[in-house]
Amino acid sequence: MKGLKHKLGVLILIVCILLLDGCWDKKEVESVALLMGAGIDLGRKPGTYLLTAQFALPQKGGAAGSDIESWTYSAEVSSIREFYEMVSKSINRVPFEGSQKVVVIGEDAAKAGFINVLDFVQRYSEFRRTMYLVLAKGKAQSILNTKLGKGQLPAMFIKSNIETSHDISVYPTVRLGHYLTILGRKSTAPILPVVESIKPGEGIGGNQVVGTAGEQEMQLRLQGAGVLRGDHLADFLTDEETKGFMWLDNSVGQRFISTVGSEESEVNFVGQALKSTTKFKVSDKDGTIGIEYRIKASLEVDEVLGLKEQLSSTEWAALLKEAEKSFAKVIEKECELSIKKEKELSLDFLGIGRHIEQQKPAYWQTVKDQWEQKIADFPVSLDVQVTIHHSGMSKSSPTTNSTGEGAE
Repeated sequence: MKGLKHKLGVLILIVCILLLDGCWDKKEVESVALLMGAGIDLGRKPGTYLLTAQFALPQKGGAAGSDIESWTYSAEVSSIREFYEMVSKSINRVPFEGSQKVVVIGEDAAKAGFINVLDFVQRYSEFRRTMYLVLAKGKAQSILNTKLGKGQLPAMFIKSNIETSHDISVYPTVRLGHYLTILGRKSTAPILPVVESIKPGEGIGGNQVVGTAGEQEMQLRLQGAGVLRGDHLADFLTDEETKGFMWLDNSVGQRFISTVGSEESEVNFVGQALKSTTKFKVSDKDGTIGIEYRIKASLEVDEVLGLKEQLSSTEWAALLKEAEKSFAKVIEKECELSIKKEKELSLDFLGIGRHIEQQKPAYWQTVKDQWEQKIADFPVSLDVQVTIHHSGMSKSSPTTNSTGEGAE
């Protein structure tokens, strides 16, 4: 009996193996075009879009990792399906959309509205909701056609920059899934980071060219953000306004920060935020609903500028206390600029309405339909506390005559 069961089991396994699919439909790597980024611009004809797709073309062995072969294609179409049909006719490879990392939305398309394009992106199964969304200053086509040094693909540069942005925390990171979630709320206005093409060295105190002779490639820079009403661009935020958003959104990891000299002191400090926590409380003072933000930041001091004499340990400790206040003022200014912009636009990109909805649901029901009008005079208060945990002091410091290494 046991022998019969054993033979029957073996027979079943053999049948199962015979029924397994083989690799009859496999695709060789050199036959596939991997979509890395897409751009959305308005077309010249009404009702059309100028779409751009950037593909990486894998090679079969031998090619160096830095020599990336790519293909960027643009066409004016009335639908995405029409665009991909044109792509398939123009390339001798099979396009694969599941690898897409970035969607770049051109300024004109953002102002006119781009929900029709994203509707296809979220419906088509190969696209992933984890791809990043960015706004372009100018045309998305120009961004994806920017010639970067060392053969970098613009789509991959943007993706890599976003994924390391926690180290500087100066612009938001927005994935498709997050944007679609915000789009479904009345309480919050979407916000997207901004990318622009600049000349080498532009924006660093002159238009000098940085690099070796002959290197004249353009550069891409992610800086600032754009606020949207649904899928329509309302306005751009400045660098400082965007930094204020990052503080209030509790999205600051590490951040470069510098103080500004005052009439009382010409000493400036340059440091780095090591840790930041932003908490909020929806308050009710005598029937007036408002929101209170409390920001706690831990910093280290990397540079001391303008100090003309050595200080004792006691004098240095007192100066650091003043530095904490100076750093707090910088953070307060950035937050205040962001709050002011929110009130001017009457668009709640800070998500204050969402906080009210969670903490005061009954009150939210009474204001949600007029929330954009309410934002303009909604009470917002700030409490910023900065602690310097690392001053960088040593016994050989040129700014102190302390004999104790590591004193703070």
